[in-house]
Amino acid sequence: MLAVWVILSIAALFVLLLAASALFGLYAAHKLFDRRYNGNPHVKYFTADDFEELHAEPVTFSARGQTLCGFVYSREGEKRASVIFSHGFGAGHTAYTTEIDRLTRAGFAVLAFDNAACVASGGKRLGGFDEGVADLLAAAEFAKSHPALAPLKKVFVGHSWGGFSVMNAYPRCEGVCCAVAMCGFIGSAQIVADTVFKRLAPFRAAAEWAIRLRSRRIFREHANYRADEALKATRKPLLLLYGEQDTVVPYRSNGKKLIAAAQNNAYVRTRAFAGKGHNVYLTEEAEKYMNETFAAIARTAKKDKSAAARMYAEVDYRAMTREDDAVMDEIVAFIGENI
Repeated sequence: MLAVWVILSIAALFVLLLAASALFGLYAAHKLFDRRYNGNPHVKYFTADDFEELHAEPVTFSARGQTLCGFVYSREGEKRASVIFSHGFGAGHTAYTTEIDRLTRAGFAVLAFDNAACVASGGKRLGGFDEGVADLLAAAEFAKSHPALAPLKKVFVGHSWGGFSVMNAYPRCEGVCCAVAMCGFIGSAQIVADTVFKRLAPFRAAAEWAIRLRSRRIFREHANYRADEALKATRKPLLLLYGEQDTVVPYRSNGKKLIAAAQNNAYVRTRAFAGKGHNVYLTEEAEKYMNETFAAIARTAKKDKSAAARMYAEVDYRAMTREDDAVMDEIVAFIGENI
């Protein structure tokens, strides 16, 4: 009889731990998503004015009832295609102006915008990463009616959160002919639960389940996109790039699995760079400089915020955003092959 009570007690404790994991997952999602993201006020984000002859036309459009703001970037001359760019988490699209400039120099017009609740766009709270997919689909619709973009073939390019958004929006968007997704994760609930519980599988699963229910309530038909499922459904050319040293979107639990999910799909071309981390489009030296600099500033900020602010002012942002020419050339070539 005692053994039965012990077993029941252990089972009850395990159920309580699962319930606690689900609640903690919801708390983590609340802290992460129920707010705006306006970037770091101390960081220098390049604008069109920082690049010679880069023109930026301001545009607005709506997604899920929220106003999204961005620009159509271009240079003089005939355009090969229009790239619709989806940015990563934490700031807006100007965190990628160097890449946007590179794409315009390759002959593309680039529609880049801030997702809802990010920087210049409207919205009181992000809600979840599924927002990025809805916003990208809305951007593709907007591009169909914009005078400069409408006649051009459409291409998706995205990084990190933007990579997730591209992978999921792409097979749902008939008007886009090819896409490039860099360092995206599998799912919104998955990445949050993985971050909180890592390899504690039962508790991670409970948290993910709870976060998925939350997402369903918020996003309804735009809830719980899965990049692994989207890759299997993709029937148009897609270039998938990852860094094997990525710790922001851990390669082992994201990139490696997504490359495996796409291995039998002839439409998906995959590359994993052994020496690269999360920012595969940068040189390894630039990414190392970025990581070491911001880590040093973060350590200083714990003791002296004014000293940390001075450190931000001393950063060499050109060195920090130096692109890997081979990677960028591969992206441009892939687009050129498929437009």
